Amino acid sequence: MRLRVKDFTTKVGSGVTPRGGAETYLEQGIPLFRSQNVHDNGFLMDDIAYISEEVDESMSSTRVKPGDVLLNITGASIGRCFYTSDGFERGNVNQHVCIIRPKRNNTSPSFLHYCIISNEGQEQINLSQTGANREGLSVEDIKGFSFDIPSLSIQQKMVDYLDEKTSAIDTQVVLLEKKKDAYARLKKAMINRAVTRGLDEHVKLKDSGLEWIGMIPEHWERFRLKDLGYMYSGLTGKSGDDFRCDDETMTKPYVPFTNVLNNTVVDNDNFHYVVLEENEQQNQVKASDLLFLMSSEDYESIAKSAVVLGDPGEVYLNSFCRGLRITNHNCYAPFLNYQLNSEMYRDALRFEARGFTRINIKIDRVASHFVSLPPFSEQQTIADYLDEKCANIDAAIANIDKQTDALKRLKRSLINEVITGQRAV
Repeated sequence: MRLRVKDFTTKVGSGVTPRGGAETYLEQGIPLFRSQNVHDNGFLMDDIAYISEEVDESMSSTRVKPGDVLLNITGASIGRCFYTSDGFERGNVNQHVCIIRPKRNNTSPSFLHYCIISNEGQEQINLSQTGANREGLSVEDIKGFSFDIPSLSIQQKMVDYLDEKTSAIDTQVVLLEKKKDAYARLKKAMINRAVTRGLDEHVKLKDSGLEWIGMIPEHWERFRLKDLGYMYSGLTGKSGDDFRCDDETMTKPYVPFTNVLNNTVVDNDNFHYVVLEENEQQNQVKASDLLFLMSSEDYESIAKSAVVLGDPGEVYLNSFCRGLRITNHNCYAPFLNYQLNSEMYRDALRFEARGFTRINIKIDRVASHFVSLPPFSEQQTIADYLDEKCANIDAAIANIDKQTDALKRLKRSLINEVITGQRAV
């Protein structure tokens, strides 16, 4: 029987922001489920927030009960969902999560969970996102979703079958992710070793004079970034309309924030466009420049750098970044970028950042940041070595990603076939 969600539920409602926002979160208390906690395979409790009894009482209408299906309704995680077990004790949700409470006499929470994460369920969610200014699911959207609801006994057969089959797939995915993580750790360790000690295992060391850097090869020298070049700003004086113009005759390419965030080498095929007047004075990006994230939502990405390789042409820089133009001929930009993205140097730069909801770092903090460089030819040798080794590791990781994606597609297809009756169980 085809039923809308509102026909087989007793509650469909989103949570609310706790009074006082994040300041009300505790290290222990009553769990508050947010979008980062709700995943299709279960609840991620590593980053759970807790609220007090008093706050929970003020949010009594959004308390979670056993058998509730929790659905993420905003942001990049829209559509992720899971359900609470019959042994669930207490919890609440914020405004990014919706509670769907099925009538237990005709709909199993685990069956509804599979319906929502199936292709059919995700297609209904995607259709609700079409049109301008739709950044989330509304309660009315969710109430209007419809699914074929068989008898409880058939639902249970479907759930048992899918639990067994998807568990086997999940096990393979976990093994692949562990393998990927091992490669990532190998890459990080290799870079850290090469940019702090070089490639000679028997090199003699000396004290760098800075506690956080520690010992360095005796022939390496210490510099501040401003000793190696000068910092320049990104786009200034631009309005939102300047970035939304579709007239190519009026626009010029610029390096977006995400290009620096997601790459260690700037992708010269991934530029956005902004209106620039004739003879307008803005700083252009050049080959061998290092670009830094000066503002971010988290400490993990703040002050991350990416190097520009090859001639990008007439390209500008977004306003959230700053560029370093290297003028010291004894500095090889690819090596410097490897060093600045190594764990020790990233940690030192993060320490200079400030902020809570938005993390920022001052330009003078970046310019005054210390690095340690070997002679130019050795920098080239180390960078070439890392290019080759990292390329091999990245290829292995890309292959793992393909296998993982194939398994996830298989899982989604299996769920859809069972839920829609295309596969008999």
